Amino acid sequence: MAKPATIHTPPSWTLEARRSLLREVPLFAGLSEETVASVAQRLMPRRYLRGEMIFARGMPADAFNLLAEGKVKIVRETEEGRQVILRLIEPKQMFGVSGGWGEMLYPASAYALEDSVVLRLAAWEFNRLLSTHPDLAMSVIRDLGRRLRQAEERILELQTVGVECRLARALLRMLEDSPDGVTINLSRQDLADLTGTTLSTTSRILSSWHRRGIVLAGRERVRVVDLDELEGIALRPSQ
Repeated sequence: MAKPATIHTPPSWTLEARRSLLREVPLFAGLSEETVASVAQRLMPRRYLRGEMIFARGMPADAFNLLAEGKVKIVRETEEGRQVILRLIEPKQMFGVSGGWGEMLYPASAYALEDSVVLRLAAWEFNRLLSTHPDLAMSVIRDLGRRLRQAEERILELQTVGVECRLARALLRMLEDSPDGVTINLSRQDLADLTGTTLSTTSRILSSWHRRGIVLAGRERVRVVDLDELEGIALRPSQ
């Protein structure tokens, strides 16, 4: 079984910094200061370098994870050995929360796409917080419902939507978290894994869009030039 990378503890994530971050996370929005403080005290910051594994599928799901800095990908391998990206995690988003929901093992693997800081809470501590803070328990129930809807939408999209449309939709979703609103820092291989297609197909589509002036496509970065045209492609499921 694969082992996670060596853990580095960043000095900058103080208790107050952790509390401030939690107040901006949807799961904790609206919770009492007491609940937020209880969670913040138990979060342990860990730094991972680009490409390092945070956890692997099949490892004990022993922690609840919250991304504080960087970017993380959640992946599964198909029976053919091809990697599929299930989710891209941005700061203030949770991932690998199976232990907090009662699962024994992680159902997927997580890797740092860039240097990242992860705040980790032991699964047993998270479960204890649920039993002592009813407001947190209700927030978790709502979050589980949201995650289920997103998973159903992703499955439907992979089954019914053409590759070009899926790629356009993926880029538009990532633009929502882009610092400048037009640039996506992701390799072509990662884009292929995210949209459930091959590297050659992704490269062919991006090259076509580049020639048409829709994007400026590099190996590790895509810059959207014509947002209206990209949105139009995203509305044509057969493409």
